[in-house]
Parts: sequence; C-alpha cells; structure tokens
Amino acid sequence: MNQFFCSVVVSVMVFFSFHLHAREVDVLTVDWPPYYAQELKDNGPLSVITREAFKAAGHTVKITFVPWKRALEEVRIGSADMVLGAYDTEERRRKFIYTEKIYEVKDFIVGLEENGVKTYNNLEDLKGYVFGVTRGYIHSKEFMEASFLIREEVSIDLLNLRKLFANRVHFVVMTTATFKENLEKISEAERKPYVYLSPPLSSNGVYNIFSRNVKDATQLVKDFNNGLKQIIENGKYDEIVLDFGI
Repeated sequence: MNQFFCSVVVSVMVFFSFHLHAREVDVLTVDWPPYYAQELKDNGPLSVITREAFKAAGHTVKITFVPWKRALEEVRIGSADMVLGAYDTEERRRKFIYTEKIYEVKDFIVGLEENGVKTYNNLEDLKGYVFGVTRGYIHSKEFMEASFLIREEVSIDLLNLRKLFANRVHFVVMTTATFKENLEKISEAERKPYVYLSPPLSSNGVYNIFSRNVKDATQLVKDFNNGLKQIIENGKYDEIVLDFGI
C-alpha cells in the first residue's frame, strides 16, 4: 500500500512539475498556403502540428498572421514569443533559437513552357532571366548569393504567379504545394502551360524559431521539442499530414 501511494505521489509531482510553467505562447507568422494561412482550416497543417506539440506540453497557442518581416522583427525583439515556419540560415541562428525540424519542403524554379527552359545544370545557365521572389523568403544559399541573377521581390506569392503568367518575369521560386495553392486563385483565362525546372532548387527544413529576448524561450523550445516527439511517436503527426494532404 505504501509503495502504491508513493508511486501516485511521484506521478502527480511529475505531472505538476511538467505543467507548472504552462502558458499561452504568442506566435506570429505570414500566410504560406497550403502549410499555414489564416484562411485555411485550423490555419493549416503546420499550425495544427505546432498547437498539438505545445498541447502535449500543457501550453496553449495564439497565432497571429502578419507580414513576414514584421513577424521576424517583433519576435527578435521579444514582442512575441515565436515565428511559425522558418527556413534555417546562419544569420537567423544568431538571432533566434530553433526548434527541431517540423517539416521539409522542396523549392522549385517554375517557368512557362513557351520559354523553352526545362532543365539547368547550374544557376549560371539561368543568367539573364528575371526571377520573381517573395519578400522575406529564404531560398538556397547559392541562389540568394548569386549576384548574376536578376531577382524582383513582391509581397505575396500570388503576385509572383500573376507576373509569371503575364510574362513580366521568366521564373518564380516556390514549393510545388505553394504554387498549386496559389494557382487555384488564378482564372483559367490567365493561366499558361508551366513547367517545374529540373532539378529542384533546394530541399529545406521548416522550423519554429523563438526570440532570444523572451526569458523562458529555452524552456519553451524544450517543451515544444518534447511535445513534437510525442505526437510523432503516437501517430498524431502523420494523421495531421494525411488529413491536409501535404
């Protein structure tokens, strides 16, 4: 009886110590369908994964959608806790604390069939072409540092697709899922046959990143990573991915 009582006490103590610091996590991000967006069901699969991972650690989550640069800056200075869904760069590693990888995506260069370009050996093969990119997005280091490439920035992915179909840029850089999601918003009359250039531009891990100016950020990262591991092991993660079809 004493042994049973001691086991119960220990279990209760572990539970309360684990949830003692539970709180609402203030999260900022931008619309990036189909991975996360204000208009998507439950704000999209990566939002659900993030909520479920924090829920496993006893936390709740508030997600606010704002422009990407604003999200990064407000989290950097500690006005919010976390940015949902960021690529990994050396510069960001210096400013933020990274969680474990929550997803992985491939970036493609997409062009019109009429341009006649379907493959490339290296980026220098694409010198002289104009690339539409979305402001604040990070792509491969090689692409970002290629001074010989012409890049035109816009605020949202949809504008880049419209520019592509209007022949105002030669290529856009997006994941296949993001391209298809935005393509649904463009009328059949505007569309033209397109092609994903081979090979993919890059494969990128997607992470959540925390402010270094939030006092319990290290603990929140640890809690999130533990919760993420838990929902992967119990199958919840795969259920979410399957449900959203990403």
